[in-house]
Amino acid sequence: MTATKLLLLVKILLVIILIGTICAVILIIYLFKGDVKARVPGYMKDEYNISEEEVENRPVYTITPKNGVTNELVIMYVHGGSYVGNLEKEHWKTCSDIINQLGCTIIVPDYPLTPKYNYKDTISMMETLYKQLIEKIDPSNFIVMGDSAGGGLSLALLEKVGEENIQMPNQTILISPWLDVRLNNPEIEEVEPNDPELNKSALKIAGENYAGKDGIDSYLVNPIDGPLDKLKNVSIFTGTNDILNPDIKILQERAKEVGTEINVYETEGATHVWLLYKYKDEKNDPLVQEPYKQMIELLKNN
Repeated sequence: MTATKLLLLVKILLVIILIGTICAVILIIYLFKGDVKARVPGYMKDEYNISEEEVENRPVYTITPKNGVTNELVIMYVHGGSYVGNLEKEHWKTCSDIINQLGCTIIVPDYPLTPKYNYKDTISMMETLYKQLIEKIDPSNFIVMGDSAGGGLSLALLEKVGEENIQMPNQTILISPWLDVRLNNPEIEEVEPNDPELNKSALKIAGENYAGKDGIDSYLVNPIDGPLDKLKNVSIFTGTNDILNPDIKILQERAKEVGTEINVYETEGATHVWLLYKYKDEKNDPLVQEPYKQMIELLKNN
């Protein structure tokens, strides 16, 4: 075991001892998997056409309906997982639900994860992919979506390509995005007792490892600080019982200062990435119904 992994393990064990959080256990699970890559569920292979290519030695999956695309819309979906967790059932299910409703194409990058990699590796791979896609896809048909860490990564990526004057997607939709891995916003302490999903101490460990030795103050790690003037048609879905919610208000205010509008859809009492669990209950949690409809309408009206 390397000294870096040993130090990280000690930190995580301390978190578990102090707070017993599920999030910390997840960190340990992924810590020893090395170069983690996603597995496409069998039902996805059965129900959809899925092709795979590599970008900087990472898989990128393109998913289309079995009976053919009926909508020119192309969505790049960037999954969450605190930069340590890979694609989970809720990500695949959300993508399949969107494809079923819209008949579109979804592109899912399996980007590099910490602790083996840091933000430089991840941003490099994602920027290469984005540049390839924006050359092939009509920007008016292109949407970037991301949840949690994937939402933060999506925003950081667009801030970076915006600085390079590269074409923006027509829409960006972020679900409970992680905008600042430092988690210094004092309002987080007020929200945390109501958040059953996330723990600040565990998240900070993941964020520090994603940042590496020199990235803790980089906007590529903390897109709350990044350039916002080139962004367009950004929508954020967030719940008030999510410790990542307070930073969204700061981002929205910063955007206003440079003349960029960010539309925030806030659901009272909703927790982190609650929209991704829509499929779990056939009756559908009442906190999910309206914002999920709004999200689908944004996609349909692109």
